[in-house]
Amino acid sequence: MKNLYSYKEVLGMPISTGLYKKMHQWLMGEDGKIVAFRPFLTNGNPYKSRIFLISTNAVPFFKVEDRSEQIFAESLVNRELLKELYLSEIKGAPREFKGSLQFEAWLKKHYNESLIYTSLNTYQIELTDHAKNAKKEDAANFERGQTIFKEVMEEFQPEIIILQGSATFNQFKTLYAENIVIFNEDEMKVQVLEEMGAIAEVSYGNGKKTLVFVTRSMSYFGSEGKNFERFKENLAKNLLVKA
Repeated sequence: MKNLYSYKEVLGMPISTGLYKKMHQWLMGEDGKIVAFRPFLTNGNPYKSRIFLISTNAVPFFKVEDRSEQIFAESLVNRELLKELYLSEIKGAPREFKGSLQFEAWLKKHYNESLIYTSLNTYQIELTDHAKNAKKEDAANFERGQTIFKEVMEEFQPEIIILQGSATFNQFKTLYAENIVIFNEDEMKVQVLEEMGAIAEVSYGNGKKTLVFVTRSMSYFGSEGKNFERFKENLAKNLLVKA
């Protein structure tokens, strides 16, 4: 990773004091000394993002040097800065992470929409396979990672939620068991759900509701999502209705 402070001078720090205060609480581990979480990724003002793209775990791991929390927070809303700081991690990331960025780029290109990319558990790990060990070895932070996700949801309250894969869908249903209404509980296959459009509705604490979509992993999306045509059509209809 390159020198953090040089990028602070070159790119500036447009992140607001209020947002950074919230993000700092979401970044730091239980000991308050190291960054343990990646609450979300976006490219711009997160309050203007109407869509959440959700995976199961925060992969890959972005290591943050001591006293560099603010520049890391800035990189989470500044894609160019993120690439400058963590290009090797991005290049070596799993296909789902790369595919999620491709979907983000497609959404921006065709609908001028930004999204927030986050995880049901925001605790950073190298690979999804490491989740079980992380849960055992750092139980307090691992549990906190799920709480942070719910706090991020309540803070930004997206209008549309997209869940990647069956594991994410099943865990989300458990997490929001008291707040979710599933339109067709008999259908469980992700590839079928992907083509159905909105498959559920979730209520926030203030009563506001959001639509839930389910897709396969974005690792299959590619640059234009040729294998996701029906999903893209259904998503576009909802974006236009809510515009």
